[in-house]
Amino acid sequence: MSDKLALRLKALAELRKADVLTTPYFFVYGSLMERYKNFNRFIRRQVTSIQPAYCQGLLYHLPIGFPGLIILDGCQDIVFGELMTFKRPEKTMKALDQLESYYPDNFQKSIYIRKKLSIVVETNTNPREFQEEEAWVYTYPIEHLTPEHQKEFLISCGSWKLLSEQPQIKEAQRIRNLFRRMKKVPEPQHVHIEPALCIDEHLHERWSQSLACEKFCKNPHLCQHNSRKRIENF
Repeated sequence: MSDKLALRLKALAELRKADVLTTPYFFVYGSLMERYKNFNRFIRRQVTSIQPAYCQGLLYHLPIGFPGLIILDGCQDIVFGELMTFKRPEKTMKALDQLESYYPDNFQKSIYIRKKLSIVVETNTNPREFQEEEAWVYTYPIEHLTPEHQKEFLISCGSWKLLSEQPQIKEAQRIRNLFRRMKKVPEPQHVHIEPALCIDEHLHERWSQSLACEKFCKNPHLCQHNSRKRIENF
């Protein structure tokens, strides 16, 4: 190992050490959530706590199959995820930085950008009370939503879990066909996908009646009453 590389790795380790001292929390909203493949592959043995949590932002489903959370000033939309802590947060942060292609000393090269954001989480003592915590979040730069990149879907309700949990074959095939057609179009398009189109109706009903939707969703009635209209739009 060259001296230059050794110095860079040492500097990165110091950066991560300083970062976890500011907050030990991580907010995840995609395949790192419990029961998904990257949770089992990378963090299952390190996790010490998991709580349902919410972050302000817009959530896109990316062509690579994973979601991207975009932060905009003044955005009031809510993204659902999980707030986690780990046995060795520095080690976990290093692993997640590599997984998300985030380079603390080179933002231009990074695919995701790790940011410290305010998260709303249910309290342990009362599920109807919420508190605010700061957590590390891997965000997707809005500059990536450009013609140079492939097409993205905006997940209207902010829950990637709803979109991916139990896809119905008919509607999932409809969305895949739409995706193929969009890739052939020279100009980029962003299509809103109502998660009710993609998952089992009973599962969606359970989620839509959860405390999170009741408290945070700006238009909860749209999930049910407009689903048929949105299907026809495809």
